[in-house]
Formats: sequence, structure tokens, C-alpha cells
Amino acid sequence: MVFSRHNFPTTSTIDSLRIGTRFRKTACRGQAVVEVGLIMPVVLFVMLIGIQYAIIGLALLGLGQANYQGARYAAVTSGATASSVQSYMVSVSSPIIGSTSGQYLSSTVTSLPCTFGGSVTVSVTFNASHLIVLPNPFFGIPFPTTLSNSETAFCES
Repeated sequence: MVFSRHNFPTTSTIDSLRIGTRFRKTACRGQAVVEVGLIMPVVLFVMLIGIQYAIIGLALLGLGQANYQGARYAAVTSGATASSVQSYMVSVSSPIIGSTSGQYLSSTVTSLPCTFGGSVTVSVTFNASHLIVLPNPFFGIPFPTTLSNSETAFCES
């Protein structure tokens, strides 16, 4: 558009355009703040639940590994007792399981002493209630407080 002396915009027109632009930018920023304020509680809710289940899942994985190690120890060690299997599991377990010296871990061992060709079964139970940080249930979502696992190994000794 070509401006001549007759259709050149005045300063009041230019100022009103600038004010309108500034108002629109401020309104968009306000809308973004409201949108973030509405969605943030939902994001935090989902994130908290995800973190809590991740902690419980980590304990379950550690429990499974400790149980496997205990069954293997009972299968290859001649003269293994239930207390020696428990002590071994605590010594090789992940920190989330063994950090309290096995205070929350209980185990049962069947078929001891282990004879060659037989099998031994180690069952463990872990009280995970001390790992739950959120109220249980959290807005109707329950978290498991007791984790259990069982492992069978063939005797080699």
C-alpha cells in the first residue's frame, strides 16, 4: 500500500494499533497461565502415582533377584540351612531389600537338606509398607504393601 499525504496514518491510529497488539499479547499470556494452572494438578497426580509404582516395582525386581540367588545358593551348597539361605539372600540383595539387614524380608525353604536330583523351593515375602510415601489408598488407587515371590531350583550337591 502506498501512502500519500491524504491517507497517511496519524500517530493516534498507530498508537491504538500498538495498544491493541500489546493487549492481545497480554491476553494470550494470561490464557497460557490459566491452562497451565488447570493441567498442572493432573500432571502432578499422574507423576506421583508413577513414581510410587516405580519404587514398588524396583522392590519387586530386587525381591525376585534375591529369591533366585537364595534358591541357587540352597541348590549348590551342601549343608545349607534356612537361616544361611536367608543371610545369603540379604547379603546379595539390592539395597532396597537388604538395606535394613533383611528386617522386612521373610523366607521359607522347603526340601532341605537338598539331595542331588531333587529340588528346593525358596519363597520370600517382603513387607513394602515402609516404601509407600503416598497415603494408601491414594484417591482410590491402592498400592501393594506385601510383595512375594517363589523360586525352585534343582539340587546339584
